[in-house]
Amino acid sequence: MLENPSAMFGGMPMILNFILRDVCSFAVRAAGLAGATAALLLCAPIFDPSFEPYKTPEVLPPEPEPSPRVDVKLKRGDTLLSLLARHGVESPSAHDLIAKVRPWLNLRKLRPGKTVQLAIHPDDQTVQAMEVVVGEQIVHAKATSEGWTVERRDIPSVRQTRVLHGTIEGSLYETGVSVGLARQHVMELANIFQYDIDFFSDFRPGDDFAVVVEESHYEDGRQVPRRVLAADLQADGKIHSAFYFALKNGNGSYYDVEGKELRSSFLRAPLSFTRISSPYSAARRHPIFRTLRPHRAIDYAAPQGTPVIAIGRGKVTFSGWRAGYGNLVEVSHAGGYSSRYGHFSRIARGIRRGVEVNAGDVIGFVGQTGHATGPHLHFEFLQGHKKINFLTVKIPRSERLTGAELQRFKRERDQHIAQLQQQSPLASNMPAGL
Repeated sequence: MLENPSAMFGGMPMILNFILRDVCSFAVRAAGLAGATAALLLCAPIFDPSFEPYKTPEVLPPEPEPSPRVDVKLKRGDTLLSLLARHGVESPSAHDLIAKVRPWLNLRKLRPGKTVQLAIHPDDQTVQAMEVVVGEQIVHAKATSEGWTVERRDIPSVRQTRVLHGTIEGSLYETGVSVGLARQHVMELANIFQYDIDFFSDFRPGDDFAVVVEESHYEDGRQVPRRVLAADLQADGKIHSAFYFALKNGNGSYYDVEGKELRSSFLRAPLSFTRISSPYSAARRHPIFRTLRPHRAIDYAAPQGTPVIAIGRGKVTFSGWRAGYGNLVEVSHAGGYSSRYGHFSRIARGIRRGVEVNAGDVIGFVGQTGHATGPHLHFEFLQGHKKINFLTVKIPRSERLTGAELQRFKRERDQHIAQLQQQSPLASNMPAGL
């Protein structure tokens, strides 16, 4: 058999090629299956001069299998360096990796329990790659022949909303977590309604709540709680509603159903108290002197050492000892208001005259210094030089939406009300016409 049939036919005159094509066509039709196969192999160069019947097909090398990945959690006392050393990364290579990772990753924030993913070579068990999740991004390091390469890229995610409902049995925190609220969402509810609800005394067993929350679902399987978008809370015999709304300038806040901002000038209470041991009164019998005298203050009973917070933004005008009050802090607020906090066991560090404080800043701790028969907070609220009842004073809201912003807010609010009504009867009590 000819080693290269194409060599035989390649140099023939054109007329001979035509004759041979006719002969080969007749041979293919006349031969059986085996003969036809042989004839086709012999005559293929005539029909297609580029035909190469003896060319060995190219075999591609198999794709290397990816190195198996293991999740390693930092232990107490661990550093990234010690973790790498424990998995066989030698000191020069480990220091090179850390130096290149440092611009992308705050190593001081790698706390015990943080997961670091390592890619381990199946043969020599060397670390081939490392990944650390940082919020919405992932830091990826890869070993190469020239050292480590590091990049930081976004983790694909989608935003989703959920509506959760519950009936309070013990506390809002316990019930909220039991129905699926993230702890972050429960704490955010406390911040949203802190101007209207005392979370330690206003709730009763049987009070309902419904919340629309936002979550990020990441490609790596993580679910991260985001913002509370809307909420209905039943407390103190009332229904309190809140809706998140972002202005065109990007600033967002929470508003009631009418578009009034929930944030007031002052918080609902200066501490987490167990009860009001002595209310504001024009005449009460003094527990020490046993005489009738006005008590133009509120005494909040609370355990020794309970943190006390400023009810609003202002400037400290007094911090120290004053007869009767014991350890005392005074704060001056906008609008001619001021607040006094007495009987502290100690004043918080840094709280001194002239210091600016914000609502929620800790200014001291419950005690019984001065004229006090037990640990409690003596709290006074003043307008000018007149002491007034903090529990009955009406403080105006900070802002009210108007015009086009109000109309846009109403459209978003109505969407959230529809979501809340799917889960809770509270939203059906919204004022008509909203």
